[in-house]
Amino acid sequence: MEYITVKEAGEKWGLGIRMVTLYCTEGRIAGVVKKGNLWLIPEDAVKPEDRRRKKASIQEEKEPAAGKDNDVYETNKHENARSFQSLYENKDLFIEIVKHFPYPMHICAPDGTMLLANEAYLKFAKISNPERLYKKHNILQNPNLERWGVKDFTVRAFQGEAVYAYDVKVPHQEIVDRLGDDKELVYGSMYHNITALPIRDSNNKLLFIVFIFITSRYYQDREEIIKGKEYIDNHWREEFDIDKLAGIVHMSRYHYTRLFKQHTGMTPYSYYQEVKIGKLKEKLCDTNLSITQVFEECGVDYNGNLAKIFKDKLGMTPSQYRTMMTQK
Repeated sequence: MEYITVKEAGEKWGLGIRMVTLYCTEGRIAGVVKKGNLWLIPEDAVKPEDRRRKKASIQEEKEPAAGKDNDVYETNKHENARSFQSLYENKDLFIEIVKHFPYPMHICAPDGTMLLANEAYLKFAKISNPERLYKKHNILQNPNLERWGVKDFTVRAFQGEAVYAYDVKVPHQEIVDRLGDDKELVYGSMYHNITALPIRDSNNKLLFIVFIFITSRYYQDREEIIKGKEYIDNHWREEFDIDKLAGIVHMSRYHYTRLFKQHTGMTPYSYYQEVKIGKLKEKLCDTNLSITQVFEECGVDYNGNLAKIFKDKLGMTPSQYRTMMTQK
């Protein structure tokens, strides 16, 4: 998935940096990811609805106009409160919200048993008959958790801790083979940001654990191209080595460069530079780092060639880019 900065989102939506940052903080932008002091916004994210006018209307309802009968106002206020309470207690509505939640989600009991999965998760895992899964599949008994790199995350979640895991490679095919009904082949490679939230009762007793999965990266192409992109994205701090990259896919450097450009429109080295510059743009927004430190964090020398490439591509120096992104 491609991301843009708060500044770029503001320019796209006609909003100020502060307003976009507020939307990120309030969780009103789908798929937004926070890394350090930076908010990363999906390139295809939809501009949130402006609630200011709505809030003004609500305020008008709360404050009766001059000369208005206060008894009528109090009656309406209590009726609204009862309606909200009825909505809050509507279990069918809760089920519908979970069912149609736009990201894969499943809910487990404290002992690890899966109790409910929404439509997005069922589609992701290729499950057509969820009833055979509920109360039979136990997350904690999955022997592959450690190999997948999520054992500690999962254990902490079932201990009642709210935990987050970023950019985890998803063993999609294995999940489909383990849970799915059709055992169909899955093409591509996927990474998720995973959130686990504990749900407790009024006595602080753990009732459920809710897992939410949001795609952070997705590759769908020829296997050799997927492997190349993944390797570059995971080793972007290191120096580019076309021989090592070509060796991973068991091809000559010439043939792999030609194949990569045929499928992506750029050479592997150009892709590597794009990733580097993207990381520089993210870190330049962190004013706790000097420009030199930003380049060091990205594994390059500020006095090297990448600073010139940065200026050629963006039309401004790293310092000018920082000023533009952090100005109030």
